[in-house]
Amino acid sequence: MLRLRPFGPNDIPAVAAVVKESLRENYPATIYLDIHKWWRDGFMIAELDGQIVGFIAGVNNAPQNARILMLAVQPSHRKRGIGSALMDAFLQQCALRAMRTVELEVRMSNANAINFYKRYGFQIAGTLPKFYTDGEDGYKMMRHL
Repeated sequence: MLRLRPFGPNDIPAVAAVVKESLRENYPATIYLDIHKWWRDGFMIAELDGQIVGFIAGVNNAPQNARILMLAVQPSHRKRGIGSALMDAFLQQCALRAMRTVELEVRMSNANAINFYKRYGFQIAGTLPKFYTDGEDGYKMMRHL
């Protein structure tokens, strides 16, 4: 049974493992604590049978604007509605705060993620040359609420 819950500092090792496997990034542990401080309700964990299988982390980065910093689901648990459950919960938090727009970045090579975001009404708003730590370009995507 899938359970969504708030992020807590004890989740850092599991979240970092999901980031490494799913996003091909390696961030210092402090970044997760900083994100959590910025907007606690925007950092949610997806658990399946007590195991962390995904998460979404976002911030309120400007008046009436949210930014999704990371959304990741372990590859072995994709296509089961976990990403959708996380996105639905995040957008609900945005609505509660009267956000008007949500933005995010995505790797240009990540067609599955781009299509997922498009299903949620996000549109490509620009390109980000060499945005990722490995030098890959990204897209900036936006959605109005």
